[in-house]
Amino acid sequence: MTGISKIFARLYAMVIRRSKLDRRVSKILEATAGADHAPGWSFTIQCPHEGDLAFDFNRYRQCGREDLASHMRDAFWSMRHERVGRSLLSYQTHGLNYFWEFLDHLKAAGEPVTRLEQIDRDLLGRYLAWLDMRLSTRGPSRGQPLSFAAKRVCFMHLKTLLMNRLRLAPGSVSRELSFPYNPYPHTNRHIPRRESYSPTEHKVIIAALNRDLRTIREGAGEILPELQVLVVHMLVLALATGWNLQSLLELRRDSLRDHPNPGRKLFVITKRRANAIQAMSVRDEASPGNSVGRMTEVPPSVADHFRFLCDFTAPAVADADERDRGLAFLWRVPKRANKGLVVRLNTTRVSNALRDFRQRHDLRDDRGGALRLGFARLRPTMASELYRRTRDIRQVQRALGHASPHTTAQHYADKAPEAERDHAIVLDHMFKVLTRLEVDGKAMIAADGKMPDSEVRNLLSGGYNTGIARCRNPFRDGDAICQKYLMCFRCPNFCVFEDDLWRLFSFYERLLTERVKINPAHWMKTYGPIVRRIDAEIAPLFPSEKVEAARRQARDRPHPAWKGI
Repeated sequence: MTGISKIFARLYAMVIRRSKLDRRVSKILEATAGADHAPGWSFTIQCPHEGDLAFDFNRYRQCGREDLASHMRDAFWSMRHERVGRSLLSYQTHGLNYFWEFLDHLKAAGEPVTRLEQIDRDLLGRYLAWLDMRLSTRGPSRGQPLSFAAKRVCFMHLKTLLMNRLRLAPGSVSRELSFPYNPYPHTNRHIPRRESYSPTEHKVIIAALNRDLRTIREGAGEILPELQVLVVHMLVLALATGWNLQSLLELRRDSLRDHPNPGRKLFVITKRRANAIQAMSVRDEASPGNSVGRMTEVPPSVADHFRFLCDFTAPAVADADERDRGLAFLWRVPKRANKGLVVRLNTTRVSNALRDFRQRHDLRDDRGGALRLGFARLRPTMASELYRRTRDIRQVQRALGHASPHTTAQHYADKAPEAERDHAIVLDHMFKVLTRLEVDGKAMIAADGKMPDSEVRNLLSGGYNTGIARCRNPFRDGDAICQKYLMCFRCPNFCVFEDDLWRLFSFYERLLTERVKINPAHWMKTYGPIVRRIDAEIAPLFPSEKVEAARRQARDRPHPAWKGI
């Protein structure tokens, strides 16, 4: 093997190889042991990814539901080896809490449910009907009915808990317990697409990060709390790499590896859900002559930011739990009962830090409201920005680590407004060039200049008039009349006579009048090519004095079809 081949072989063995799954029989037997009961009503579960998670089931014992609460408690305890901590927390938040609210509703109606054996198919059907009437109590949809996806999550989490009891405590479960087959079909179609931040919002976030980075690096301004320093660098890495929050939280201190090319580093992360390792090549130092790929001042070097982060958290490594010492994002709690304790960052702490970051900089969205800052939108923002600069969907796919470019195009990479505009211009010119035809002293524009005499006479006599000009053949399938007047400018049947200039420029003036009421990006995409065609391709084919007279008449006395309301 050559020297380069040996280097790549070592890199493959060290970086790219997937981690092995632990399928030892002892773990499976421990998780499914029938005598594996919870140690009490309150306990702590040690999650290798989330740290120690505390669960308290005392509040579920109220209203005489101690038997049912004990089974739910044992279900959580038995699943500690089957589910990660984030999933267990979701089972409590969306599965157990919503179902307990439903039980409170039944108790108020005089139908108490206190034992596991009382839960049957009929009760689950009533629970599904109750979810349909339930209103959201938090988030942007507060006060609105629960979304289709949220209702499915609530039901599926409860089903998981009941299936656990059916497997480990079958004698306590009702014989009438069964589950409806897919009560929420095609849920993925109802989940809204993750929206990226607009270019303006993106610049606002970048500007706020630049201000904080100057404060951190140069000591300008008020000293930032330690948690804010961590979240600033987490946002920088998210904008530069497009990685998910969970991958960032699990970044290791040795994630930056050597690269065979000088001036480059391999940034390695673990995608736990896919059981895969992703390696990204990043610049190790800023090259003065290399501005390709830079979005803004942030980040000048991803490797530099990550090294600074590791140096910043290095003093906390010795005081951290042994399981967490290899992590990059460590935080020393500054106050309250855990003051001085070094912990790993989790989603709750990051969410609170993002809220403080937004409030501190008073970040606003395009509508003037408070900007909802979250990592779920930073990933498609990075994808859209990379696609805007490269116009290469496969490069975006490789950067995000997707298996298919279809996933990238459908869910992450938004087309830039200028890309849609350029696409419209290309399509506009793919049609045949308009030509000028003289018929009985009349100037006419047709798509190809070829037209039977019968159609010419029909057009000259006023037949097939549209709201803009005239059409050679307005009929479509089933003898339907075409009413898509905006498509006339791309249609080969579109014709314009001198007699039509008044109507055409009245439409033109109306478009300009309505421009201030329409979103600029939408106006440029939909109406910009029409205005450009009228000015650049149609008007020069007529005598200038005729065009000026038609423009003046359209401004002073618009055609009735386009007269302002």
